[in-house]
Amino acid sequence: MKKSFRTIFTAIAAPAPNRTPWSLFAMLTVLILFVQGYHPWSNDAGIYLAGVRKLMDPGLYRSDAPFIVSHTHLSIFAPTLADFIRLTHANFAWTIFGAYLFSTALFLYASWQIAVRLLASQRARLGALWMAAALYSLPVAGTALVIMDPYLTARSFSTPLDLLAVSAALDRRYVRTGIWLVLAALLHPLMAAFAFAFVVILVALDRERPRFALSLCVMGILAAAIAYWNSLFQPIFIAYREALLLPAHTFLFLGRWQWYEIAGAVLPLILFAVTAWKSGLRSRIAHICLAAILTGASSLIIAAFFVPVRGPYLLVPLQVMRIDHILYALGVILFGGLVAHLTNRRTWIAFVFFLLAFTGMGIAARLSYPGCRAVEWPGLAPKNPWSQAFLWIRGHTPPAAVFAFNPRLVYQPEEDEQGFRVLSERSQLPDDKDAGVVAVFPSLAFRWARERNATLHINTESDAERVKILAPLGVTWLLLPPNAATQFPCPYSNRVVKACQLPGHS
Repeated sequence: MKKSFRTIFTAIAAPAPNRTPWSLFAMLTVLILFVQGYHPWSNDAGIYLAGVRKLMDPGLYRSDAPFIVSHTHLSIFAPTLADFIRLTHANFAWTIFGAYLFSTALFLYASWQIAVRLLASQRARLGALWMAAALYSLPVAGTALVIMDPYLTARSFSTPLDLLAVSAALDRRYVRTGIWLVLAALLHPLMAAFAFAFVVILVALDRERPRFALSLCVMGILAAAIAYWNSLFQPIFIAYREALLLPAHTFLFLGRWQWYEIAGAVLPLILFAVTAWKSGLRSRIAHICLAAILTGASSLIIAAFFVPVRGPYLLVPLQVMRIDHILYALGVILFGGLVAHLTNRRTWIAFVFFLLAFTGMGIAARLSYPGCRAVEWPGLAPKNPWSQAFLWIRGHTPPAAVFAFNPRLVYQPEEDEQGFRVLSERSQLPDDKDAGVVAVFPSLAFRWARERNATLHINTESDAERVKILAPLGVTWLLLPPNAATQFPCPYSNRVVKACQLPGHS
């Protein structure tokens, strides 16, 4: 078996072959679109793309701008998209769609670059590529990330750039490695930092300096321990704690993960260890696996001991377990190569395996967005009733309108985490989704808690209470359940929500 592994995972010293399957990239990009779906305004896309809209039109989101622009100055993602759309006069939705397809093709290209450097046969490389496509949106343990999102964010580009940095490091082309990492950092500094840590450990192992690699990991753990110790004597602000401990934010603390999520972080390290041993500890594949083990284990130790649920929370913004993202991407590539090799004489088994993988991921994608079309085409009226309401708001309320609604609305059935701001182009009081921004930017915690908690009982309060609590916060419109009692004028209503206007506001 050990010889078989060494046959699959061959260390290739020469540059990658020129037989790059460009047509297959195009075909798989289309296949991914229809299997994994496309939901351009959901989840984190609602935050990133609202930032793009804000840069294109500074008059938008005046009241809640800090929750939108806090991240835009850390990345070229939003400014680049905004400048491109402004200069070319391109349609916003179609530009986002085109950028999403390009990022998908770039991910496949980057996965191929890893495969040709680690896998011995063309069949194994193609298997790796097909697996990367099949498990495109595979959840990454309990991190609340997937390998590639079914919508456009800065991660859509930083992920393939991180993989290209790894492939360049395998070639010992360190200038090229640095270029890819810098580009990734300009898009998503945190994910690029994880990729940088992985690449540094990989290079140390590739240079036959395992003790140095281990020392770097130990130093990282010690640095986290020192930071944790120093923060023990700092006050913990109640508002920040409240944002971090929301039910939807279990991903921030290893101590709040379910057992299967912890298994999702530990089991890959075991599989990497087996692969490294079977393939020979001096091979390239072993270096990749050992780098994954060292970085993954280090993040587990830091998360377990120095990011406790009870606090202090100094290291929370780093979200150290998200280093598993690049480990999962690499693991999927290797797994695909192994499947293709083991089914070498039984192509039909490989076909059935990949068919089941695509089918399973497709079903999971549909279950994740039950209220939406599988592919939300640009320009097509949405099926989702919440999205329909948000679009009505865009066309029938003043640009300066400020909305308030239950902060848990984003997690309501069928809402599918559709972004209110990006769809309606209107301001809102912060909600539970904004707590994710607060986790990274603690200075927003006090405002978040004050305004978010003001809307906790909005669905059941009397109109007098709503006016008393919300009018001082600048609110002019409300979103309420269809059966909520109110005498306010509600010019829009559907089966899930109604839009109501506070008296005295146009």
